[in-house]
Amino acid sequence: MTPTLAEVDNYPVPDMLIPRIASEHDYSIPYATGALREAKRMLYLFIVSGQPTSPSERVDMAWHEMLMFTKFYREFSAFLGRFIDHDPTPGPPGDGSMYRDTKTLYEKHFGEKPDPKYWP
Repeated sequence: MTPTLAEVDNYPVPDMLIPRIASEHDYSIPYATGALREAKRMLYLFIVSGQPTSPSERVDMAWHEMLMFTKFYREFSAFLGRFIDHDPTPGPPGDGSMYRDTKTLYEKHFGEKPDPKYWP
């Protein structure tokens, strides 16, 4: 069964993950917390929409740090219903159209615009 957005937002993360995001990317703890929330949401959006998704650079940085916590990432992926590979590209996929589509899907599925602090 697919989790709800609230369950995704509240999914527990390792104690060291948010401080790592903050220190590795010069983010404040509150900003790192938000970036991680958006990374979890982007992965969830991939599942619930059935469409490819593309993070902003800021969200991608949080996703990279999630991947460093392999046990957590594997368990979070199972919670979502499947493992989601990270497939780097040399630039924005589809010349940025996938990123724009992701923001549209975000609004459609979550009923709110993506926060421009994380999704410029």
